[in-house]
Amino acid sequence: MEKDRIELNIPSDVFYLESVRVFIGKLSETLKFSKKRITDIQLALDEICTNAVYHGSKCVSSGIELQISIDKRALEIIVRDKGSDGRQDWSTPEKLAEIQANRSPTSERGHGLYLIDCLTDVHKLQANAVGGTDVTAIFYRDTQHENG
Repeated sequence: MEKDRIELNIPSDVFYLESVRVFIGKLSETLKFSKKRITDIQLALDEICTNAVYHGSKCVSSGIELQISIDKRALEIIVRDKGSDGRQDWSTPEKLAEIQANRSPTSERGHGLYLIDCLTDVHKLQANAVGGTDVTAIFYRDTQHENG
């Protein structure tokens, strides 16, 4: 089976994230993910998109791209931002280690990347050609891979 692909382009504004959550929820339901797994997918994608808005966007018009691939094994989502100021320091291994080290129950920041790690089957962050970051999240359709 070839991969089916869906591409979405949204403004870099949290206002639009609710629509993305609803869309990915309905898509995941159509793909027969369990209700718990659908919630995991929506939460992980929300965290990824929120990071793209706050850390990877110059302005609302810079936009965020979502590339969704579906095959019989997995749902793969790539969220691409265009960079906030020419730096990609928030996604370097050193910065990610610093975020992880400073994450605490009393802090309001730094938990999103931890949640993404817990909720996805596979995830990766990498610099992209347009000066931003691509975050890939993979959710296996096979129930043996589902968490809990």
